[in-house]
Amino acid sequence: MDKKKQMAFNLNNFLLSFSEILDSKKTSYIALNLALEYSLEAKKLADLCSYSLIANLSKDDIKKFDFIDKAYFEDKVFQDIVKLSNDICKRFDFHKNSIKQRVECLEYIKNNEDIYSKDLIEKFCKISNKLSFWLDLENESEIVMFIYSNLSDFTKVLDFEDILNMTTIFHKFQNLNSKILKYASIITDYFEFEHKDKQIFLIAISLQNIGKLYIPKEILEKIEPLTYEEKEIIKSYPYHTKRVLNSIMGFADICNLSFKVQERLDGSGTFGLSAKDLSFKDRLLISLVIYSALREKKDYRDSFSHKETIEIMKNEAKNGKIDESIVDIFDKILE
Repeated sequence: MDKKKQMAFNLNNFLLSFSEILDSKKTSYIALNLALEYSLEAKKLADLCSYSLIANLSKDDIKKFDFIDKAYFEDKVFQDIVKLSNDICKRFDFHKNSIKQRVECLEYIKNNEDIYSKDLIEKFCKISNKLSFWLDLENESEIVMFIYSNLSDFTKVLDFEDILNMTTIFHKFQNLNSKILKYASIITDYFEFEHKDKQIFLIAISLQNIGKLYIPKEILEKIEPLTYEEKEIIKSYPYHTKRVLNSIMGFADICNLSFKVQERLDGSGTFGLSAKDLSFKDRLLISLVIYSALREKKDYRDSFSHKETIEIMKNEAKNGKIDESIVDIFDKILE
């Protein structure tokens, strides 16, 4: 492995880290239970887990992820398992002591032989005959343990660019029209970042807002002024970003950049970090996020021009929030 250009990457670990956001752990749990009944080979089992974790994304986006063998996607049993598992989780909410949901789920499966094959229905009835199956569905920590205990390790070496292609999907999932990666590329080239440093910075930028997926859309897109409670909820998103990225193997450097997105030099950010705690890259990322956000049109306001954005950021710098020297550079190269 060329550590200047590549890193070790495990797709299932990566996607499981996002599964709380995507609400897909239960889909994967059901799918794996069914796949074990079909005695699927280890590689197909791993890809089935990955696929079921992102089954609600578009087919085009799913194909961008680094599966072991995308030929599995054409396998009827593979697709049937994912469909049944996903359909169940869309229709039923398995919370604590969800006895009624269990009964209704079984009735739904048994009454839909026109949708699901007889063999698949029989296998679902078999696995669901165990009380532990339903209890695990109510316990996410048990689901994660089950998934990891039934998968082989297919960690592989990937180029940073391949990982960026995948993380960008989640970035656009939160903000389709963002230009922050374009700005970040310009800035890293200006400062002549080495290849590895640039790619890690871009990956961190692509994931810095992932915690916003925990925030209700009605708050993020609210046109009216936010209440105190709503502001506090929005301010929590870097905490969720850190929680997600901390669970991805090999992402320590990426996480350490991404979660500091709302920190300020005066210590007024989410984690209370101050100037002495924030590196040049931290300050650069913080300023990029501010610049990009101001340049975007929002539901509640128009976008600011480059000149207006720089004026706002210079005022923030004078108030001790961000690095003024970085704002001056943005003024020169991002217009």
